[in-house]
Parts: sequence; structure tokens; C-alpha cells
Amino acid sequence: MRLCFFNSRFYSENLTFQTQNFRNNTMQKNKILEERRKKVSPEIRQFVNKSFDVADRICEILKEQGKDQKTLARSLGKSEAEISKWMRGTHNFTLKTLAKIEIVLGEPLIEVSKNHNKTITPQPMARHFPKLSSKSTVYPA
Repeated sequence: MRLCFFNSRFYSENLTFQTQNFRNNTMQKNKILEERRKKVSPEIRQFVNKSFDVADRICEILKEQGKDQKTLARSLGKSEAEISKWMRGTHNFTLKTLAKIEIVLGEPLIEVSKNHNKTITPQPMARHFPKLSSKSTVYPA
């Protein structure tokens, strides 16, 4: 009986150690992840958000219409695997593909705002386009 108590206590202490070790590693990984997130450019962040919005909208429409990804794939002449990749939220849709999906689903996916009162805070373009050197030739438009 004493041996069983010792074994269970050892198991409990080992499990506690493993749990603490896991938490420490997870916290360390989270710190690393947070540092990497801080370095992501606003353009990439905006792209990812828009991509997820499109995938969510497609899912929402499919659910409302009682359809699934397989039906969408057949309607678009695509494979189920390709539609599945789209639905992960990181696909770089072309406007042509978005138009095809909208036609097949009969619903808009993206609406362009015609209200110009709202603005996105512009970011400095200097980091995107290096300054032209004095030796560069600038051609008239």
C-alpha cells in the first residue's frame, strides 16, 4: 500500500512538473509569437483580416442556402480540396474568382464603399518605395 501511495505521489508530482513545464514553454512560445505579430506590417494584417472576412462570408452564404463546399466546388468546376484551401481564410482571391463565386451563390461577397467620409489612416510610403537616387532617370508619364 505504501508503494502505491508513493507511485501515485510520484505520478502526481511528475504530472505537476510536466504541466508547469508545458505552461512555461507555452508562455515562452506566446512571447515569441507576440514579438513576431508586432513585426507584421499593417498591409499583411489588413490582407489576413480581409481574407478571413471573405471566407466567413462564403461560409455564411453556404449555410443560409443549405449548401456545402462540395456543391460550391461542383458549381465552380473546382476540386473540393481547392475550396477547402479557400475556406482556411488565407487564400489570395482574384477579383475574377470573387465575381464567379458571387454569381454562383447569387450574393455579394465584397461591397466597395461609396461613402468617402471614412478613411484609413495612411501609412508612410517611404518604407515601401525607396527614394530615387539622383542618378535615377525619371520618365514622364
